[in-house]
Amino acid sequence: MLAEGYDVHPVADAVGGISPVAHERAFDRMIAAGARPITAIAFGAELMRNWARPDSDNLRTVMRWYFPERHRLGL
Repeated sequence: MLAEGYDVHPVADAVGGISPVAHERAFDRMIAAGARPITAIAFGAELMRNWARPDSDNLRTVMRWYFPERHRLGL
């Protein structure tokens, strides 16, 4: 995708390898090739762009599911 001119943003906390080391080395290779990793919450925020939108509660529901401990703690 990079070779075709696309921006590549792999979602680091939504993929995994067979070990933490394999995961990190894979991301090292992607970064060296020009990819720019992001997190799931950053990806969601990029999609939302404006949290005042009428449908923003849909993403908040997903984020509460994805981060249940933080929601339970009121963070």
